[in-house]
Amino acid sequence: MLIFKDVITGDEVLSDAFPKLVIDDVIWEVQTKNIVKTGDDSGIPNNDEDGGDIPSDAVTVNNVIDAHGLVETKFVKKDYLTYLKGYLKSVEAHLAKANPGRVDAFKKAAQTFVTKKLLPKFDEFQFFTGSSMDPTGIVVLMWYPDGEVDPKIWVFFDGLKEQKV
Repeated sequence: MLIFKDVITGDEVLSDAFPKLVIDDVIWEVQTKNIVKTGDDSGIPNNDEDGGDIPSDAVTVNNVIDAHGLVETKFVKKDYLTYLKGYLKSVEAHLAKANPGRVDAFKKAAQTFVTKKLLPKFDEFQFFTGSSMDPTGIVVLMWYPDGEVDPKIWVFFDGLKEQKV
């Protein structure tokens, strides 16, 4: 199994257990599901063989957010853009050391993605940080596409490093 950690904070963000698509050569779009969990439940959709009532301690969680301990945060557009500028510079610095040939493509793809896809949807997003809640690390974007019951998330994949477990 592979997990993907934030290159800045080391926080676990994703794993290869969740289906993802590459969007605009800079983003992973991950299909997620909202699941019902109870006290010591591991998110199995229905542990009751009889299909009985949902226990009173049941809560609905997102499978990716819950599995990786991501923490919801809030942004207004101005503050998010300030954060994003610093974050993208940090990823660029990481790439300059780890994969110098990727820097120009990353900068171009990130700029296009932010202006054409991210900013027009800004008001639709929920924002999540890694478990450390470090404000310099990656912020995962979650939203519900039109007509879909389960949300998707977007994450800048150049800001992640792979670890085999």
